Amino acid sequence: MFVVDAAGTVIHASDEFAAHLGADAAALRGRPLSDFVGDGDWPDVRGTLDAVRRASGWESRRCRCRLSAGDDGPAVGDAPAEIDIELEFAPYRGGDGGGYGDGDGDRFDSDSDANRVVGAVCREPSEPTTARLHTERDRFDHLFDLIDDAVIEFEIVGIEPVVRAVNPGFESVFGYDADEVRGESLNDFIVPPDADDEAVDFDQRTADGKANHAVVTRQTAWGRREFLYRGIPYSRGDGKQYGFSIYSDITSQRRAREHLQVLQRVLRHNLRNEMNVVLGMAEEIREATADSHVDHAAARIAAHTETLLRVSEKARTAAAVLDDQRPDEVVDATETVRAVVEPRRTRFPAATFDLDLPPSLPVSVGPKLAQALANVVENALEHTPEDVTVRIEAKRCENDATLRVSDDGDGIPEIEWAAVFADEDITQLSHGSGLGLWVVKWVVESAGGRVDYDRRDGWSTVQLTLPLADGSR
Repeated sequence: MFVVDAAGTVIHASDEFAAHLGADAAALRGRPLSDFVGDGDWPDVRGTLDAVRRASGWESRRCRCRLSAGDDGPAVGDAPAEIDIELEFAPYRGGDGGGYGDGDGDRFDSDSDANRVVGAVCREPSEPTTARLHTERDRFDHLFDLIDDAVIEFEIVGIEPVVRAVNPGFESVFGYDADEVRGESLNDFIVPPDADDEAVDFDQRTADGKANHAVVTRQTAWGRREFLYRGIPYSRGDGKQYGFSIYSDITSQRRAREHLQVLQRVLRHNLRNEMNVVLGMAEEIREATADSHVDHAAARIAAHTETLLRVSEKARTAAAVLDDQRPDEVVDATETVRAVVEPRRTRFPAATFDLDLPPSLPVSVGPKLAQALANVVENALEHTPEDVTVRIEAKRCENDATLRVSDDGDGIPEIEWAAVFADEDITQLSHGSGLGLWVVKWVVESAGGRVDYDRRDGWSTVQLTLPLADGSR
């Protein structure tokens, strides 16, 4: 054993401990314990020492490390240069019970628990990393049992994934009892006949030590469901191949997405066709009537019809953005701003555009940035006086880029910005009338960015925070 003071200095070392290090016990006293601890192990040892000193009771703590006599240690006998050992630290009290001591009559004073003298007992470690393996196994079992997704542990036998264990999530998701499937081929229970070839390919990849990732259809006790499947191979060193299959049920999400796509396409198509008919009839009425009241009513019908047609077009743009599953690409934000602004100088000749842009600003968003930025600029131009001033500033931050679009108009109505920027509940009465800001939010957030809105000193500002391209970070 040995004893260390509050500073971590060895103040007593037994002959047995010194012999383990191949050193003389007297020569070890007065040296920092860190001198004897192997490279990389000292933080763990120091943390264990600190935990013992801070503990309210007389509890002990263990850690494992490598010890040696150090470069300056006097070698004795044939002891190895470095030993792998388990240390058990505990507060140390002298044999008389009246204070801290080394057991030989010397007394070590301590002002507080934090300054406790600590003793350590050295033990031969049990099987290598046994304690650590037990801890990791406990942590894995906890995750395995409590995760909601279905998880199956299997062994590849021949070409079949034979079930060795399933978690409760598998039982609730697939409807089969653990005892029913354990020892059986997983494919016989969950793979539909028309997916046999696909399952064989996955099993072969697992046997080859390769991971799998796919959206698949699998059979449950209640019928077919769609899953996000991840296959993870592993080995135990016994010459056999094992794996984990993780299934996340995404049936509801995929069906909801499909339903939404069908509804919005049908509604948008019908809305556009019917509104074009209404618009044409309104124009015919205006041309045929001499009554000012009828003409006014027909003009209002035409104006509202055109508004609905613009909403339909915005919905088409939003759908295109959301359906675009391509990974983000690097685009130059400076070039994108100029490309969005230039055609609008002609369309809005009374407006003033004030640009403050760097020569180049590469961001990881892709071409969708142009659609998002166009919606912000259009919002600043269409809902403000003709002589509005639009300021666009772009700059590079530490890891991000910011695009700020400001205008001196009346600002975005609260009903519009609260649902988009303030996370207000979307209800029938407070959802906003347009899709433009939502497109901006969806595009920026899908790239890992953020959208903010601010109104102060007569200026409204929409700020897009975007990830810089990797090479520019």
